Amino acid sequence: MDKDGLWTSVTGSFPLKNNNENIRRTIKDQIDIGIDYPCYGQLESILTQFLRPLTEKLPEFTYSNNRFYLNDEFSVPNETIGLDYVRFLINFLDERKALKKKIKGTKGCLTGPFTLASEIILGENLSKGLKSLLFNEPRGVMVEWIVSKLGDIMKNVAKDYYNMGINIIAMDEPILGLLVGRKIMFHSEDFIIKTLNNVMSEIDCLSSVHVCGQVSPNLRDILLKTDINILDHEFQTNAENFNIFNKSHFERNDKYLAFGTVKTKIQPIKNSKINDYVESEKEIKVILKKAINFYGKQNLFIKPDCGFLPLRDAFDEDFAYQIALRKLKNMVSAVKKLR
Repeated sequence: MDKDGLWTSVTGSFPLKNNNENIRRTIKDQIDIGIDYPCYGQLESILTQFLRPLTEKLPEFTYSNNRFYLNDEFSVPNETIGLDYVRFLINFLDERKALKKKIKGTKGCLTGPFTLASEIILGENLSKGLKSLLFNEPRGVMVEWIVSKLGDIMKNVAKDYYNMGINIIAMDEPILGLLVGRKIMFHSEDFIIKTLNNVMSEIDCLSSVHVCGQVSPNLRDILLKTDINILDHEFQTNAENFNIFNKSHFERNDKYLAFGTVKTKIQPIKNSKINDYVESEKEIKVILKKAINFYGKQNLFIKPDCGFLPLRDAFDEDFAYQIALRKLKNMVSAVKKLR
């Protein structure tokens, strides 16, 4: 990887229906726009991509009425789950050498064990003695051995991503923003660090962790102590995060910041046009210059705040997708003028 900084990527998802035609479309559009590290589009929920296959491998896991249940102890399955989308990305690029030459590398997304565990409702045998804190019922994230086993499952995913040739392996852990404030819910700092490190322990490429929302100083310090290379956060929606990090955090800990540059949480406006939701290149340059001054150009990846998938629920699909593409076009254009 070059040393110049301001590499461009995406957090992940796009607001299109999940089918092969749309996956091809998102990959090609990312590359045509000029994204340095495109992903496979992530058109499926970060939860169902991995939890649904688990229900097919393990009888202890069940899926009912759009909810996941764990009814007993389980073993890590021998076969790695959730690899189809990355296989699709690799095969797509292998068949289109001209497109592949335009990018610096690829990004593969996986979901972190804490976030996966937070969606698992515990059956009666496993929930005895647990109080319903943070959730309406006891969840897997409250139990250390469940989070650890999910970490082992995702370690296998990361290892296979790496062996397939992925250059940045990105772990989505939005739940950590809720679990770690002034105090840590359910677990110790050491356990969180150990678990996150474990997921990335068998790869030799760049690793990343994405946490949405406002980052607490406590969470910042925990993430800086991990072996993960890139910390990925929102800054356009959560400007308070400018006060959490400084340049020395990244240089002292040999890490990068994936800097959220355009908003992805958007409320519809009556009689609006696409550009009503899109930051101008000028606006983006302003926040990028601030980031460069705060953190140093060489320490920055540039990407949207979060994934675009929620736009699919707020707008007509094509309208939502055009919002995402125009945001990315303006983001890449602004970056090119500041490199």
